[in-house]
Parts: sequence; structure tokens; C-alpha cells
Amino acid sequence: MMSHKKYNLFISIPLVIFLTIVVALGIRIQPHDGGLTRVGGFLEKDFGWNAPQKYFSTLQFTFAKGIKYTKYYDIVVLGDSFSRSFPHSQWQNYFVARTGLSLITYDLVGIDIHTFVTSPEFFAHPPRMVIYETVERSFVGRGNSWNNGNCQANETPKPDWFPLTTQSSNQIFEEHIRNTKTGLLHPNISTSVHYIKRLIKKTFNKKSNRALKYALTRNDLFSNRLNNFALFFRNDFNRYAVSKEQFAKAICGYYAMQNLFQKNGKTLFVGMVAPDKLTAYFDWIKDFDRDKTHWTTEIDKHPELNMIPLLKALRREIGNGGQDVYLPNDTHWGPNGMKVASDTLYQYLKDSGALKPDE
Repeated sequence: MMSHKKYNLFISIPLVIFLTIVVALGIRIQPHDGGLTRVGGFLEKDFGWNAPQKYFSTLQFTFAKGIKYTKYYDIVVLGDSFSRSFPHSQWQNYFVARTGLSLITYDLVGIDIHTFVTSPEFFAHPPRMVIYETVERSFVGRGNSWNNGNCQANETPKPDWFPLTTQSSNQIFEEHIRNTKTGLLHPNISTSVHYIKRLIKKTFNKKSNRALKYALTRNDLFSNRLNNFALFFRNDFNRYAVSKEQFAKAICGYYAMQNLFQKNGKTLFVGMVAPDKLTAYFDWIKDFDRDKTHWTTEIDKHPELNMIPLLKALRREIGNGGQDVYLPNDTHWGPNGMKVASDTLYQYLKDSGALKPDE
């Protein structure tokens, strides 16, 4: 029978070894910054961005505190994480700074759009435009939830406010540096524990890894140390399982949403699809077996549906050597990508006659 002393040693020695590993790793490992490094068990020293990022010193727009439309704004944004995750570098800052229009952003998750549009406040003080932003991987699901069989735009008169006068302003920017503190005075224990857990999981179950690493054909697209590789969210690959028929049904849903918002004859609906990181970069992934004809090109067949050509603009910026258009350690845009989104929206609205550009 094991003695009490031996039993304590049997229990305590492995625990001491584990804690020693955790602390030692915590002294050397950089704190988590990106979603892909976190869910994939990758190191920030390898995939964290290193080029300083441009941040707005003060927010140019408002984040809604609830789900109700309570007062007038020129523009209402209903968006997901691509409109909410990085407040001081968000694309709305660039757009408001360029136009001078008032803008409020709601988290579209939890918003009952029909209740939102039919509220007394929306009826009495309708915004000039509503921008509905959704990430690509949720485009089909969110569109299908609105499919009522009407697959064309209703004829609505051009709002009497066309075009809106814009007024740009000079803004103060700050350079934001990623937190890379390590060492005895800054042990990143929680990051260390999480990294060990992810390492164990993906060693014994590769399918549990929610982020995948692919080699690139170029090394100038990201500012991370291993810039000849890129991280992608595993769910981005689900788009290959979506048929054109499913996509067509989703398009019908966005027509229904557009018709609902524009029914009052005073509000312009604009859709913004934030492409998955994989979609934006697949031309520069080495040895990647894919069909380059992406189903989001079907949107181009529906000019009556107000959708900005964001994928083309982002891929053009990437192809021209734009760095950190998407963050190397995350699924979202860096400030460079945020500005492309704002510029593309501005150009679309100017071309459609909704905005009068600065003289």
C-alpha cells in the first residue's frame, strides 16, 4: 500500500512540473491579440501584426446602447463584428470624417428588423439610409431568414433628399502598437494555459483546430514575422458547400429587406457584405485547390439590389500590395481594410447620386 508521503509526492510532482511549464511559457509568450491565434493555438510572435496601425483619437460615430431606434441619425448601421469589434479603427470613423453625416451603429444580432422599421420613432424620424453589414459566412443564413418569395426590388421613388451634402473634417490619428510585453514582470499565464490546452487538443484531434495555416505566394501582404503564411478561420471553407440555388434564395431575402426599409420613400437601403478572409486572399494561397469563380459574383447579376462592390475593392488593394488589409492574426480587417470599406461605400453612394461630393 502506498504511504501518505509517497502519495503526496505522486500528486504534487506532476503538478509542480505542469505549473513550472506554465510559468516558464508565460514569461516567454506574448499575450493574445487576435481571434485566429487564440482559437488556433498559434503564437502571437509568429502571427501578430508588427506594423503600427492607424487609430482615430476619438470616435466619430455612436454605438447604440440598446436595440431600439430612439432618435434621428442620418445613417443607421446594422452590423456584426466587422462594424463593432475595433471601435477606434472602424470603417464608420473614416466615413463620418469624410462626409460629416451623423451615424449610429447597432448590433444586428438580436435586432428584430420588422419591429425596428415599424417602430413609431422610425416612422416619425426615418434615417436617410440604413446600411446592413454582414460577414460573408452569414450572408446566406441571414438572407434566407428574410426570403418571402419576392425576388425583385419594388419600384420606389428617389428620396427627396438626394443628394446629401457632405463636409469632410481634419482628424487626429494615433499609431497603435500591439501589446508584446513578456518577461518576469509580465508573465502571460492565461495565454500560456490556453496555448497548452489548444496544443493538446489539436495534437489528438486535428479537426478541433478552428484556425488553419496556409503558405502564401507572396510575403508582403502581412506585417507578422511569418509573413509567408496566413491564418484562416476553418468555417470560411464552408462556402464551398453553398450552392448557387441556396445563394439565389438568400438574394430574395435581401430584396425583401431592401423593400421593407425603402417602403417609406425616404430611406435608402445599402447592403455591405464583408468577405471572409479566405475569399479575399485565395488567389495568393500556395497549392490551394479551389474554384476561383466565387458564388458572391452572383450579386453582380442583381443591379437593382443595393450592394456595394466591396470584394473587388479589397482584392484590388491586396493585389496592389496593401499590407494588413485583414489582420494576420484575426479574421477582421485592419485599419487599411477599414479605409477601403469606407472609400468603397462613399464611391458607391456618390455614383448612385445619394451623396454630393465635396467641392
